[in-house]
Amino acid sequence: MSHPAPQVGVSEASPLGLTYVYRLVALFCLGWAVIYADRTILYPMLSVIGAEFRLSGTEMGAITSAYFLLYTASQIASGMLGDRFGLKRVLVLFSLVAALGISAIGSLVTSYWSLLIFVGLHGAGAGGYYPIAYSLALYNVPPSMRGLSSAIIGTGMSIGLVSGLALAGPLYHATEDWRFPFMILALPTFLATALYQWLVQDVRERRQKRPSLLAVLKDRDLLCLNAAGFCSLYGYWVTLIWGPTFFQTERGLGLTASGAYTSLIAIAAIPASLTAGRLADTVGRKRLTLLLFPLAAASIFALAHVRTRSSLIFFLLTYGLFGKLAWEPVAIAWVGDRVSATRPEAMGTALGVFSFASVLPAIAAPLFTGWIKDLTGSLVGGFYIGAAFALCGFFFSLIPADKYRREPEAVRQ
Repeated sequence: MSHPAPQVGVSEASPLGLTYVYRLVALFCLGWAVIYADRTILYPMLSVIGAEFRLSGTEMGAITSAYFLLYTASQIASGMLGDRFGLKRVLVLFSLVAALGISAIGSLVTSYWSLLIFVGLHGAGAGGYYPIAYSLALYNVPPSMRGLSSAIIGTGMSIGLVSGLALAGPLYHATEDWRFPFMILALPTFLATALYQWLVQDVRERRQKRPSLLAVLKDRDLLCLNAAGFCSLYGYWVTLIWGPTFFQTERGLGLTASGAYTSLIAIAAIPASLTAGRLADTVGRKRLTLLLFPLAAASIFALAHVRTRSSLIFFLLTYGLFGKLAWEPVAIAWVGDRVSATRPEAMGTALGVFSFASVLPAIAAPLFTGWIKDLTGSLVGGFYIGAAFALCGFFFSLIPADKYRREPEAVRQ
């Protein structure tokens, strides 16, 4: 049964009630778990895929770059389409594309180039999730709960990251076929699409004003937050994508163990993101951000140096506590504050731009880090650069204001 789209503003609680808000937050948490499991199950498989197709480090890096090239390309487009035609409709469409993509990886790949195509297809569908899901949440969740609700949704990333990394080895060894894990994960991806269609109600900003991409791009505070997101995610993708390979080839871990070690980031990030989200609602977005970035940079730098397993565990946990996954709910709430105070009709567009900027390093980092590996014979230099980018995020975060008041309509026009 279809329902009319409730006309709500981003500063109000959902007219459908708190029960719906809680259900929406829980559903989007599970949605992130599916997206991240689909994505991260690939990383421990890179060495196996590389051996089958006889790939160089750069070609292996290009696999994840293909995913994120299409993932990034769909960010702004999906956000603008959601603002224009309805967030729910776009969410269901892009989720279906993601489901078709991952099922094709598991059943239709016969060559390196077909792998790149289907990985890219899955990335194009998955790319619509961030701006649409968080926009739907920010429309319905009261401002005083934005940080915490974003953190709860974001824990799905950690759950999916752990699941993908943990399942990769056992599912592969069960069949000795790296395609099998993708076939398994296609099932919950199709299920998630059905749940979005069944459980989510659409929303539209009451003024029906056309969102302005140019206004979002010209906003100084959003520009700095986008740059900070880029810096945070560069270090994250270096650690997450190349971490399993680094631990296998340079620290002597097996395929299953390397995935399990990397998943420690997500395990630590679950309580860290919930705590950070709540603190962001109380002590402020900016103050917390300026603490997290230097600690994240130091953790990535240390991972390139340590050699004992206990030290690896310690710094992976440390990065989980202070890195990208912990900062994510703070950033989303911060962007939501700025947009709701200036151009609330462009929430999907603004989050699409933020996610676009944040995921750009997912294209560059795998290729550049793979090139460093080919050049030097080691991934250590890639970790150094990832740490440097994370530190740069601290300086970009100094510029945006911490609190915003909603501007009058005449000022926004």
